[in-house]
Amino acid sequence: MPYKKILLALDCTDHENGVIKEAVRLAEILRADLSVFHVNDPAAGKTHMMMDTLPRVNEEDIREQFRAAGYEKLANEIKITFAESESYAQEIAKAAADVDLLVIGHHPKNAFLAALTDSVDERVADLISCPVLLVPKN
Repeated sequence: MPYKKILLALDCTDHENGVIKEAVRLAEILRADLSVFHVNDPAAGKTHMMMDTLPRVNEEDIREQFRAAGYEKLANEIKITFAESESYAQEIAKAAADVDLLVIGHHPKNAFLAALTDSVDERVADLISCPVLLVPKN
């Protein structure tokens, strides 16, 4: 199967340079279109019960991640889309409906947590029909 459309799902943490580099490398080798997708939690950026919540990610945050990974030109050109939902896996699955390959980072969990729940990337893999490339986050 030729991979012509690659979707990179980012959560915008500090440990995604390797994920970005692998997605860009594959897109270049395969001459595929690469786009980025991010899901913001509805409560992101809002104060709740006197505690800060997750930061709200915007387009410039993602472009800065690409610059930090060494992709200045691509940072200015790449297509970025967003969704807002508490169900990250479902939104990523919807966004991946018309792509040939999904690239997503993976944080290994300890054995105790792994026995209790699936990670977002595992839930996404259960919902989509295209291949998924899991790239370990350092």
